[in-house]
Amino acid sequence: MKKLIPIISLLLAFNGYSQERNCADFKTGNFVYTLKSRPEKIIRTDSLQIEINPETGVEIHTKVEWESNCEFIMTYQKILNYPKDVSSVIGKKIFVEIVETNGNRMSVHAKSDVMDEIIEFIKIE
Repeated sequence: MKKLIPIISLLLAFNGYSQERNCADFKTGNFVYTLKSRPEKIIRTDSLQIEINPETGVEIHTKVEWESNCEFIMTYQKILNYPKDVSSVIGKKIFVEIVETNGNRMSVHAKSDVMDEIIEFIKIE
């Protein structure tokens, strides 16, 4: 038991120094992916997100519903200029949690029936 007390104290100390997420700074604005292979620009209001690929012209429109300060649900509303029928995607949801913020960067955990990944973004405006 004497050995357990220092370990618990150490864990509590590290927990007290965990980075605070500034999720409110990322609720609205313009964003880009950190990956060069993802050229899309993202425009988000408090209730709508539009993702535009400047190379293909594809636009993805989603409704944004904030569940908490750092969690939201995106629901596909329409997809424009995609060369194939994507009507089966309309109405599908992506559950998103902002897991880290650092300056103008954020990392999110995005999960749906076809994805479960961590994605990084940069806020540009």
